Amino acid sequence: MKRLSRYLALAVALYGAAALYMWHQQRVFLYRQAPVFIPAQSQMIPRGEDIRLTAQDGTMLRGWRIPATRADAITYLYFHGNADGLNARTERFKLMSANGDGVLALSYRGYGGSGGQPTEANLHADALAAYRHLAREVPPEQIVIFGESLGTGIALKLAGAVQSRAVVLDSPYLSVLSRAQDSYPWLPVSLLLEDTFRSDIFIRTVKVPVLILHGTLDWVIPASDSEKLAALAPAGLVTRKLYLGEAHVVPYDAGPVRDVPDFLNALK
Repeated sequence: MKRLSRYLALAVALYGAAALYMWHQQRVFLYRQAPVFIPAQSQMIPRGEDIRLTAQDGTMLRGWRIPATRADAITYLYFHGNADGLNARTERFKLMSANGDGVLALSYRGYGGSGGQPTEANLHADALAAYRHLAREVPPEQIVIFGESLGTGIALKLAGAVQSRAVVLDSPYLSVLSRAQDSYPWLPVSLLLEDTFRSDIFIRTVKVPVLILHGTLDWVIPASDSEKLAALAPAGLVTRKLYLGEAHVVPYDAGPVRDVPDFLNALK
């Protein structure tokens, strides 16, 4: 019995240590920060320029801007995924803006060039700051809020609080909480996780049309997540397009380059 008690005590100690480690490192796992800021001009993006804006708490944030070239053009307010910098989205931004539409993409706190450290609360606040920066020049009905992977939760939270034409979500999750629970079923995730990104709640407050893009072979965020997410939105608000054989974050030239403009043009 003494030996069994020692084994049990050791198992409890190891479990506690593992749980403590995961709690302490959770933001390292969630936010895979890009180390440096890459200027838009170095990526040969037509009309591409660098921007700076100041967050509500005074933190300096960096980003890219591609001004629209037509008075009736839309501008995408883009929130990227959890890994790499804006330069990893260069080809996507080129395709999104090739027809004269604009893009404003924020580099998250702690990511290339932006100060501070990423937390859910900070990223939501910074998203609002980016929207206000853009809305000084672009009418709300010409702003499309676009979220990619991690950025889908940021996009949905913002869309429920501001005016825009529409929301586009590429590879969205039901929530980061549910993803973490599925990935770490042996942990009390609901007690440990600090940044939950509850898209399942955020989408209920959105009042503009939503387009969901999702690959059928997405192993990071399964397509079933976006199916569940769409079911929680107000009736008739969501259009969901699946891309056969595509993995996480659908390549823009694999269909979205046509499907996104078609969706937006149908709203006119």
